[in-house]
Amino acid sequence: MSKILKKIKKINPLAVIVFICSIFWLMPLILIFINSFKPYNDMLQHFLALPKSWSLDMYIETWTKFNFPMLIKNTLLYTVCTVLMIVLLAPMAAYKLARTKSKMSGICFVLIIMPMMVPFQSYMITLTRLVANVNLTGTKMGQILVSIGLCMPLAVYMIHGFVKNVPLELEECACIDGASKIRTYFSIVLPLLKPILTTVVVLDTLATWNDIITNQLIVGGNARAMNIQNALYMQFSAQTADWEHALPGIVMSMIPSLIFFVAMQKHIVGGVTAGAVKG
Repeated sequence: MSKILKKIKKINPLAVIVFICSIFWLMPLILIFINSFKPYNDMLQHFLALPKSWSLDMYIETWTKFNFPMLIKNTLLYTVCTVLMIVLLAPMAAYKLARTKSKMSGICFVLIIMPMMVPFQSYMITLTRLVANVNLTGTKMGQILVSIGLCMPLAVYMIHGFVKNVPLELEECACIDGASKIRTYFSIVLPLLKPILTTVVVLDTLATWNDIITNQLIVGGNARAMNIQNALYMQFSAQTADWEHALPGIVMSMIPSLIFFVAMQKHIVGGVTAGAVKG
């Protein structure tokens, strides 16, 4: 008994509170997972109970009904194209703006990050009309371009702050050794940006993979261009709500993003920490 009491005394009360809060915040995900194995009537009558059987029949049926291979292909296309363009363009823009000391540079920086300061709902209708005017509504290209534009401000903002902490002396030494500005950027500056670029990649990957509003606005009802989240949402309307297939679909859509986040979590912390203590 004394050993048990000693172990109890060693327990940190704050850790217990954090654990309880974590379970509370995870409860919606836990309930989604549990109910994804139940038939609809059982889900309504015994929402908090465990399923009577853990059959994967609904998952297999959902995989076929929603044409998940096509949805995964579309979602991967949007995510990969968006992240690649962000990684290519955002560091260049942030580096140029951070190293150029002029009023025009400051104005350009403010204009780039301004969408971060304005709620998306305030300009989403205008954005939709713009996409329609250039005949990109309902197309995969339209979705990719809009995703890049929406993710770019935060990426430039984060990298811009990181570049300011990169010692300018390194670039001056490279210039003295005869390296061009392009060579200096790719050989010296870009490798130093790896921590913050990793953070940007993770955040933009999760944002694009889990996007639903943009896909609804740009792709609309074009089933062949929908991503996973939009296809699942389209199963709900004022008349019907296909929970039997929606919940397994949600679980399957979450698995890749959860695995990716867990695998890259340490890089997110590393990138943010490096940006905070450099210089």
